[in-house]
Amino acid sequence: MNKFTIYTIILTATLSIFITACNDSTGPTIINNGGNALAGAYILYYSSATSTDYAYYDAVKDSVTDFVFSSNNPGVKLNVNPGEMKLNSDRKLYITTLGIPGNNGTIYKIDPLTNYVIDSLRFGSQPNGFAINNDRIVVANSGSTNVTVLDLDLNIVKDTVETGAVPDGVLYGFNKYIVYRRPLNSELSLAIIDEINYGVSKLNFPGVPLDAIYNVNGIFVSTTYNTTLYRIESESFTTADSSIVPSIFQPVNDVVFRTQNSFYAICGSREIWLAEVQTGAVNYTNIFPALSDLYIRAAEYEQNANELYIIGSTFSGVNTLMVIDGTTGSLKRSKPIAGFGPSSIVFRYF
Repeated sequence: MNKFTIYTIILTATLSIFITACNDSTGPTIINNGGNALAGAYILYYSSATSTDYAYYDAVKDSVTDFVFSSNNPGVKLNVNPGEMKLNSDRKLYITTLGIPGNNGTIYKIDPLTNYVIDSLRFGSQPNGFAINNDRIVVANSGSTNVTVLDLDLNIVKDTVETGAVPDGVLYGFNKYIVYRRPLNSELSLAIIDEINYGVSKLNFPGVPLDAIYNVNGIFVSTTYNTTLYRIESESFTTADSSIVPSIFQPVNDVVFRTQNSFYAICGSREIWLAEVQTGAVNYTNIFPALSDLYIRAAEYEQNANELYIIGSTFSGVNTLMVIDGTTGSLKRSKPIAGFGPSSIVFRYF
């Protein structure tokens, strides 16, 4: 992994290009905190009332409020089967729900200050992961072979862009939408969508692509093929090289952006490795070893305090928000979380 620059002027220009290329939260551009300290974090999950809901962790009070949506909207339910949540630069929450198989799912636009629904749209087949770029939302329809393009008012811009079987998540970077997939799948490719004409190309791997992030070193892709991570060149969109996370737990389910030269690899939903890119090589350190029956359901890095927020679940369904040191992995604090099947963590800075 040798995409390093020697001269400061070249590095500065490169960073400028990368920052311009993407305003999605997963990538070299850090979530815009406006210079503010962390206010809190939302946790998306499934409620006992058979609907999607979310909790809010107040970072100032170090307290959790569960079932925030239903508490503020008596008698109103979000659709079933939570997908992904993002807090966009317009200060609105966007949430997908997969819905019941065979029926449309839903995307919601919610005011985080009131927790009221501003708008919603039923569409697609199990809409799940998505990326927001400027005024476009690209949503993976995980029950189909396509993605849907929406605007921020939840109008359909393009109903279907064919990507291949079971698209599960979308990353925006380098003027492309990068689509990865669900694991039980015969389609062993990333789908790479042009942001202008929505033309699709594919890049094949030995396993099904499960997740992707990027930084100044390129795009890092995990697959169902053991614990190998592949680095993709950002200009040619070809595989540059690969590295192996030395974990006994397979595969690398998630990769989480940290800095321009580091990220986290979550292996087998059990343990967390800090990956640091140094002089063209990736060095891995196990900062969060597997704990009895604890499974990692979601994770997100908070840059102000160098903390990694983790939602862990046990076999018995007990969920816990754990905040660990982003370098050493030492536990700093934890809180019980209600709900089932947590799927997303989103930070709020206002």
